[in-house]
Amino acid sequence: MGSFHLVAALVLGFLQAAPAPSQPSLSEKRNVLQAVVAITTLPPGELMKTPPTTSIEHDSEVAKTETVTVVVTIQGCQSSPAGGCQATADVVATRPDGSVHSEMKNIPLASGRGIATLVLKSADVAGVYKVEATVRDPIARRVAKAERLFGVKP
Repeated sequence: MGSFHLVAALVLGFLQAAPAPSQPSLSEKRNVLQAVVAITTLPPGELMKTPPTTSIEHDSEVAKTETVTVVVTIQGCQSSPAGGCQATADVVATRPDGSVHSEMKNIPLASGRGIATLVLKSADVAGVYKVEATVRDPIARRVAKAERLFGVKP
C-alpha cells in the first residue's frame, strides 16, 4: 500500500508541474488591423509600381525642397461583401512645437497602401516633425493608429 501512495504522489506531482496547454488569447483569435506610416522622397509614380506587400523605407530626414510623400500601409483589412478593402486613413502632420502643419483626410487603402503628398514650404521651421495616421476599417469596425517622426532640414 505504501508504494501505491508513493506512485500516486509522484503522478499527482507530475500533473501539477506539467504546463497547461496554452489557449490563444482573445486578441490572438481575432484578426488585428495593423498600420504603418512612413515618410519617403520616392516619386509617387515609383511608389505606385511597388507592390503593397513591399515595405517602403522611411526617410528619417528630408529637405524642404524635396517632394515628400506620406505612405500608410495596412494589414488585416476585412474585405467587404462586394470584395476589396474599404479602409481609409486620416493623417495629421505636426510641427516641432506640436501645432498642426497639415491634415490629409480619407486616404484610400484599397490596395493595402495609400499615399498623400506632404507639402513643405521654405517658411516651415526646421526640426523634428511627427505624422500620425488613424486607419479605419468600416467593415470590421476596427481602428489602428501609427506614428512616425522625421526631421526637416533647414
